[in-house]
Amino acid sequence: MPASADFHKDPGGTPLGTLSRNAAVSFGQTRAGWREVTFTGWVETRAVRADTRDGFDVSITVDQTPIRSSADASAPVRAAARTGALFDRLGTSGSWTQVRRTAWVAVASLAAPAPTPPPPAPAAAAPAGRAAQPTATPDSGVVAIQGGSSFAAEAGGSPIGVLEATRRGRLVERRNGWSRIQLDVWVRDGALGGVQAAGGVSGQDVRDDPERYVGQTVEWSLQVLAVQQADELRPELPLGQPYVLARGPLPETGFVYLLVSEKEVATWRALEPLAEVRVRATVRAGRTRYLPTPVIDLVRRLD
Repeated sequence: MPASADFHKDPGGTPLGTLSRNAAVSFGQTRAGWREVTFTGWVETRAVRADTRDGFDVSITVDQTPIRSSADASAPVRAAARTGALFDRLGTSGSWTQVRRTAWVAVASLAAPAPTPPPPAPAAAAPAGRAAQPTATPDSGVVAIQGGSSFAAEAGGSPIGVLEATRRGRLVERRNGWSRIQLDVWVRDGALGGVQAAGGVSGQDVRDDPERYVGQTVEWSLQVLAVQQADELRPELPLGQPYVLARGPLPETGFVYLLVSEKEVATWRALEPLAEVRVRATVRAGRTRYLPTPVIDLVRRLD
């Protein structure tokens, strides 16, 4: 986020808290001057309670609860949540709970103020009889990108994320007030999308090592079989939570439980029998108590 901004349940709706200037978010659709954002973070478990309203898992019990980038009281604060704000629970670590929320922020708050350019350096006097040459802007070299800077996929494009810490990178190109930078970074294998051959996570990977992929994002193609409600036999799913029983991820022949919100149920029930969909989702559990069936939380449909 280029600047701090309140996040709301709906465009112009109930405020749920404030995102920090350095908050890492992913951007979704735009509607009537509002932009959809999704973010994750860690809260102290004592500040949340179980809550199944609107398809969420937990709600905030302490006003202005800090949501941090990691399970550490000294970690950077990504957001501050108001009492009653609802979140998806992704997992726990000691006395901390990892949460996720998709919300809305005003588009106007995403516009970072333009930096004030430094005054030009005085030009050196040219030797007698020789014209002064214009100073060239280097097209490559190592530069430092300040923490909190937003970045886009193309020059002049909408922000797709924020660099949380200052990093050094290689300046490749400059165009119309924008710079293209190459960074060397490392991500976990489970963060990579696409087919398994390209490094993505398959259903079999999750079934073989259920704990490893909890909290990681996957992009899977699924075949919808039925829309059901969670019962006591599936304690990994909140009781009464609607979910989609699906085959996949295709072309695999296993099964997947896809958790959806109450407001999305009608859309899923309206699909044709055995419809194939592609989704982005987060792994909630690698298996259930009685079956080797992964449980995933829907982030959004990709088809």
